[in-house]
Amino acid sequence: MAIGYDSSEGYKHIKLANTAINQWVDFSFGYGDLAFGIQNDWQHVVDSTVCEVKIFFKGHPLPEGSELKVEEVICWRERTTPPPWSSGPDQIDPNQKSKISRLPAVFIEKLYAYFEQCFTHSEQQVQAYLAHGDCPLSGDVSLAWPAEKKLPDRLQDTGTYRFSWHALHPAAMLMVYARNHEDIAAVFSAREFIGNWLEHSYFTHDADKKYAWYDHGTAERMLAFILMWDMGAQYNFDRRFMSRLRSAMFRHAQLLASEAFYASHQLTRYHNHAWFQDTALLAAALAMPELPCAQNWACRAQVRLEDQLDNLIIRDNGYAIFIENSIGYHQGVQRLITFAGELALLNGGHSSIPDIAHELMQFSELLKYPDNRTPAQGDTFRKANPTSAPGALTPYSNNSVEILPKAGYAVIKSNHQTHAYMLCLFATSLCQTHKHEDNLSFTLYMDGIEWLIDPSFNSHEYKKPLETFLRSAWAHNNVAIRGAHYSIEPNLAQLTGAVENSIFHMHSSHSAYHGYVVSRSIEGTLDVLDFRITDTVTGDGTTEAFTLFHCGDGVIVTPIEQGVQLSHPHSRCSLDILSSNRFTVISGWHESADLNAMAGLGFMQAQATTVVAFRIPLPGCSTFQISASSNTPTP
Repeated sequence: MAIGYDSSEGYKHIKLANTAINQWVDFSFGYGDLAFGIQNDWQHVVDSTVCEVKIFFKGHPLPEGSELKVEEVICWRERTTPPPWSSGPDQIDPNQKSKISRLPAVFIEKLYAYFEQCFTHSEQQVQAYLAHGDCPLSGDVSLAWPAEKKLPDRLQDTGTYRFSWHALHPAAMLMVYARNHEDIAAVFSAREFIGNWLEHSYFTHDADKKYAWYDHGTAERMLAFILMWDMGAQYNFDRRFMSRLRSAMFRHAQLLASEAFYASHQLTRYHNHAWFQDTALLAAALAMPELPCAQNWACRAQVRLEDQLDNLIIRDNGYAIFIENSIGYHQGVQRLITFAGELALLNGGHSSIPDIAHELMQFSELLKYPDNRTPAQGDTFRKANPTSAPGALTPYSNNSVEILPKAGYAVIKSNHQTHAYMLCLFATSLCQTHKHEDNLSFTLYMDGIEWLIDPSFNSHEYKKPLETFLRSAWAHNNVAIRGAHYSIEPNLAQLTGAVENSIFHMHSSHSAYHGYVVSRSIEGTLDVLDFRITDTVTGDGTTEAFTLFHCGDGVIVTPIEQGVQLSHPHSRCSLDILSSNRFTVISGWHESADLNAMAGLGFMQAQATTVVAFRIPLPGCSTFQISASSNTPTP
């Protein structure tokens, strides 16, 4: 939607990329707003008379038709100087010597706790910065930063680095370190980061406009500003710095509240980046309660966030599951919604956010292996198998089978003798975001080793060859059909299941391949690791198809009669995969081939693995028996 007016210089307007549907929205913009500047290349606009407001919108009308209702339009003359209250509490007077009050301790503690959970290895990164100048970024990345250079080396290598830089993650990590260690050097390093960003990217227009004003990054930067404001009050920073910071805080909060900026870099309104915006806006309202717009900000943040949760969270059998097809993103938004729930409680009034946060945490716990790793489903970073013998892991105290048909997950936790194992089956199909071609794929963990894996995603540079492979059906433990188009459109996969007398049954199917239907049944016993997979494909039989088994790092594949045996140097167990189908064992990367064996390990890290590819009839039915043995030597 575009809203604006005609002038002698043309149609002056601002666009709303993802407008709310079936909701009334209060929307405004002025020349001084960041949203207007971002969309109009920071052009200077002179005052003019508005004779006619024009609204344009485009979309796909409903069968019965669509409409846009407008209740009221107001035009005003914008003041040329910002109001005094936008520069600080109690209308800061630059000549006044009184000390700025700190923000409530309980509020600030929530912000620090959130950042500590986001940056679990930041202490080592900050120490590397203080000692050597290496710039700390998210994803446990530190970039060399020669003293004579304005920006770190390799900052332009990927959008993820630029996002983290402009989100002021380095400053946030430094402030967490300064608080935990009472380190004054870290305090002033954080202040320098923020002061330089304000100078080069706020008061001056940054050439990297996309990431300087990225929706998610702007929200995280707001949180860093709030911590810096409190730190400035603690250490009695000079009024010029604090006034410049406060001006940026006000304009950032105004931007986060704007419908023109809401999930503005996304294809849809309902996206996790909007959650960050709403959470940061709520934090801004709590940090600046004296502003006349603070109450409106808080209300808008909570209403929008609850609407987001209604659309992007599925509640299934006591769990709340983020529908964006990624356990890593689920854990990330779980941290965020836990934080947002705490802010909602501080703001007062009723909110469903804390209850949903608890159910999100329950699902995160469900998807954890006994060693606290998780499957790397979708855009999730994978943690490697151990490179030395892991310590003794406690067996599960109880067997459990969780079938979540609405969300598309099945999780089985049991023991093979004294060795805990966990089997996960995925049929998530509620949205496209972070979705891989992984319908009916599964992972298998036992005795401290992830034997059959989801290979992660390496980076968000999806068009690169390795990233393209890792997102494809050829990288997952599922059926791959050569040459067939695979759709990740929603609602193409289904999953059901049950358990009776220690026997579990899981039945799933998908129609993601054009012209084919793929079905998978898994049946087995909870008493030992022993289950049968039956894959059925219906459709045109003029091409090749495979059932793939992607082995974890360190897993050794040995051909045996009618299949393969998997072993690992740091496990007392082995696995047999038996089938009458012919198979091929693939190791490493072969860029020109469909069949490859690679896995991502953290951001832009990958390693060669091994894949066992069983050729299956098309159309037809194939079976695979997977069983475990303990203390059995490899033939």
